[in-house]
Formats: sequence, C-alpha cells, structure tokens
Amino acid sequence: MEDVVTTARGGRARSACDLCRYRKIRCDGEKPACENCRFSGVTCTFTFTGQPRKTIREQLFEAKARLRELEGIVAARDPQAVNQTARDGSSSSPSPSLGVCSASPHPHDSSDFDTAMEVFRQHLEYCWPGVAHSPQRASFYSTVYRQTGSIFDLQGFLAGVTQSYKSQHPATRPKAILPKWPTYQLAQQCLDFYSAEGLYSIFPCIDITAAQGVLKELVAERPNADTQARTAEKACLFAFTAFIAKLHPHLPMFADADPDAYVHAVLTLVPRLILEPADVRTLEALLILALYIAPTGQPKSAQLLLSMAVRILYNLGGHRKCPLIENQRAHSHLRAMFWLCYTMDKEMSIRTCSPPLIHDVDCDMEFPPGHGEPPDSPALQNLPSPPIILPSDGRLAMFKAKVYFLLYSNHPQSFLEARRLEHIRQLDQELSELKSGFPLAFPSDAPDSNSPEPNFPEFNVRGVSIYLEYYYCLRKLHEASITSSMSLPWYQNPLPSSLELYYQASRSTLLYYLRAKGLLDTFSFWIHAQFILSAILSLFWYLIQVPTASTFMSDLRILEDTKEMFSSINRNSSDTKYFPPVYIIEAFLDLLISLARQALSKATGAS
Repeated sequence: MEDVVTTARGGRARSACDLCRYRKIRCDGEKPACENCRFSGVTCTFTFTGQPRKTIREQLFEAKARLRELEGIVAARDPQAVNQTARDGSSSSPSPSLGVCSASPHPHDSSDFDTAMEVFRQHLEYCWPGVAHSPQRASFYSTVYRQTGSIFDLQGFLAGVTQSYKSQHPATRPKAILPKWPTYQLAQQCLDFYSAEGLYSIFPCIDITAAQGVLKELVAERPNADTQARTAEKACLFAFTAFIAKLHPHLPMFADADPDAYVHAVLTLVPRLILEPADVRTLEALLILALYIAPTGQPKSAQLLLSMAVRILYNLGGHRKCPLIENQRAHSHLRAMFWLCYTMDKEMSIRTCSPPLIHDVDCDMEFPPGHGEPPDSPALQNLPSPPIILPSDGRLAMFKAKVYFLLYSNHPQSFLEARRLEHIRQLDQELSELKSGFPLAFPSDAPDSNSPEPNFPEFNVRGVSIYLEYYYCLRKLHEASITSSMSLPWYQNPLPSSLELYYQASRSTLLYYLRAKGLLDTFSFWIHAQFILSAILSLFWYLIQVPTASTFMSDLRILEDTKEMFSSINRNSSDTKYFPPVYIIEAFLDLLISLARQALSKATGAS
C-alpha cells in the first residue's frame, strides 16, 4: 500500500505527488522523485493538503514558475512560441508536460529492442512467399520440414531472441525524445547546405527562395504577422531542418542537432495542417515528413503522410503539365515534387504489394528536363536550371507500377497461367532494356565475391541503389511465376528460367551489399532491410530445395558473409550500445544457416 504522508498538524494528507494525482495513477512515493516523475523528466512535487496557508509572495512565486512550465508546454504544441526560443538562440526542449511527455517517441526509435522487433516482424512479412496462412506460405514451411527434418517455428525463434537479448542487456531503455524546435541559425545552415550541395536535384522537396523568405520573416518577428496562416510555413521549414540534419549527422555543423526532437515537434502541427487551407508549403511539410519517417522502418506511417501530400498535389495541379501557366517557376517546383512523390509511391507499392496512390492514367507522365540523361550528356549543359535526378530512376518507378498492375493486383488473378507467363516475359524484356541505360555502379556489372571491394563513397551511391532496386524488381517479377505454381492444388514446377533469374538476383543483391562498404549503417538500415531480407530468404529457399547443387557451398558462404557484415555494423559504430535490429537479423541468419546445413547433411546422408 502507498505510504500516506501526514501533515505537521497530524491530519491525513495526499498519498500521491502532484503529477501522479493529475494523471490519476499510482505513485510509489519514492524520494526525491517517484518513478513516474523520473521517467517523465519532471520535478517531483508534493503539495500537502493540511499545510498552513501560503503567503501572497509564495503563491505569486509558484504561479510564475507554473507559468514558465506552461509556456514550455505550449512551445511543443503551438508554433507561436517558437519565435522567442529561436531568437534567443536556444534549442532546449520545452518543459516536460503532463500530455507531451507521456506520448511515445515518434518516429519510433530502433535502439529500443521491442520497437526493433515489431518493425522487423512487419518487414519480414513482406519478404516471405505469399501472405500469412496462404498456400505459398504453407508450401514453404512444409518444404523446410521435408528437407531438414526441423519445424520452422518463427514465433518460438522470435521469443527466444527476445529473451536472449534482454538477458544480455537487461537495463536498456528507449531513448526519451522530447519535442523541441530548431534554432533559426540551424535552419539557415540547412538551407545554405541544401543550396550549395545541389540537393534540390535529388530531393526537390522545398522551394529555397520561399523558405528563405519564411526564415527572414520569422527572424524579423513581425508583430502583425498572422501566425495561424503561417503554420504550414513553419512546419515546412522546421521539418526540412530536421531532414537535412538527419541526412548528414556526421557534419560538424549538425553535430549538436536533434532532428528526431524537431520532427516530433512538427508532428504536433499536423492536425492543424490538415484543417487549414492547403497550399504548397503544406505539401512540402507533409512530403518532408514522409521522407523523414520512411527510413525509420514505418512504411505505413510514411505512406499515410504521403497520401495526404499526394491529395494536395492533385488539388494544386502538380500532376498535370501546364506550359502556359503564369508562374512557371512555381509550377516547375510542383512538377518536381510530383516526381518525387511518384517514385516514393511506386517503391512503397511494390514493397508492400499494395495499390499505389498515383495512377499513371490520371497524370502527365513527361519526365523533368534532363532526367535519365547520362552525366556527360550535352543535353544537360543547355538546361536553364539543374536537372531533376531524384533518388531513383523515374523509368524504373513506372516499371514498378506495371509489375504491380499486371502481376500482383486483383486484376490479373483471373488470368490463365499462360497469360501470366506472357506478361512476365514481356516485363522481363522491358526491364532488361531499362538496365542498359542505368548509370555504372561498379566497374563490373557481374559482382562476385572475389572482385575488389570499392570503398564507400568513392562510387556512385545512387547508381548502386538503382541496381539494388533493379534486382528487387527482377525477383518480384519472377516470384510471381514461382508463387503462382505453389498456389495450385497440384504442385507444378515453375519455369527453370524464372527460378534461375530469381536466385541470381538474390545472389547479386547480397554481393552488392558485401562489396559496397559503408552503404549499410544504423541510419539507412530500414531502407535496405527489405531488399536484404527478401534476398536472404530467396537464397535460403534455393539452398534447402537443392542441397546437392554445385553452388551450395558458395551460396552458403554468401549468407555467412552477410551475417559477418551485420556484425561489423556494431563493431564499427561509435555507439557502445548494441543495435537491436542487427542482433535480430544476425540471429535470423544463424537459424537459416543452421537449417541449410541440416538440409545438406540429410541429403548427403540419404545419398
């Protein structure tokens, strides 16, 4: 039972501190601070009900202290409080509040094991053949048992990994992220860096000129400014600051930045953004938030933000090309954002096998000037502005839309098998033609484990990413043939050519990661996780199906080297804490490698 504190007069006083009483939760009464106050990061105060009445001076002092605390709360919820904070050059977080501090950090922090495990489950679900309880999934489990003699108990494995990790790291807790606003000085540094490095060509998510004007107005702090109407401008500018600081955390100018806290603060403005009249700044704010959250391993949250951005984009006419529009520069910016939204949408669609948000038939699909041209092309030299490169190739994004529509949507489910195979052949030919125009990522297009390993970032990182997307598309393309065969009442072997291309794409994917040192780190981990997991499962599927193949030992070595690659992430990290996603995938690879060896032992023993 809780300790009951008595007053000096002997009467019964309250048994909970002020915070616990306000939240109506149990207080442990520990001094100098109870557990709830320690976790919330607030001062644990206890107001005795039976104490003598305070003087006017004492009441006034407490009222001023409470006012300062409430101002900190408002700073987390209302951008009107940002002006004073940024003008003073302070980037401290708002005072912890009853409502704000109890909220879970967002974006989720993968350094928390439970969060990492949940995200891992979600990504793994997209990498198996078929969906849960489907014939394809049942065929996978039965093949593992038939070839190895062991049951593939995924739930038991995940429970064992959780117990193992928490026994080794019992005191780990998720990082507390409190919302706070960046300084105007940091926002200016991000704008200058974005402009100097030409990042608009890759991430055309903000109008630099307009953002610079917003920043000047905020610094000037016009007394008659309509702060309600400028919510989108502030959200856009501060989300952009968080995105750039997160994208380049190792630069000295961003060493003291706290981008997760900035995004957490901007997210408090989203309800107001969606209720106010939408404009370009609203579109930019939502698009930048989607760009920020997607790499954290939360595709559903990123897709939700992207869907709001796409709807605003449609309303503003960004999906159409209007050559006679009066403000051509502003419309060119809209078109650039359209293509950024388009490439993100198609990537999310093919990864999750879910319908895309943007349909080609509703849009003008003319690429921005210079997009897809080789870096040394004369056409790029005659452009009035830098070309829009984008993180990925727009032609590949259009191809992903075709793969989903012709193979994974509800539309082709009624097709005869012969027609599905015809689509696969046609798409395979189209993808092969696309590949011929991709930038050179490595000296050789046929990566192998014996070739020299280039040091990151001395090669074309964007080119490597495009090749990884290419191999993922190739796997999804021929996976449709394999899973279709597995779903038939009588099992029918898929086309040998599809199988070979499917497995070769998996090998190439893992070898690219093994060769591209530094491409995979704790920041970009969830961007690449699905590529890696799907390739791992594909190669494992081949190992247990054909344990007597001549490539068995070399393929098994690829899985072992991949496990070592994950181990090196923690060894090379400056953080002493083990990164939970790496721990989970290492254990998962251990399981697959063990099962593959069992399949080999059973096959050689039987022979």
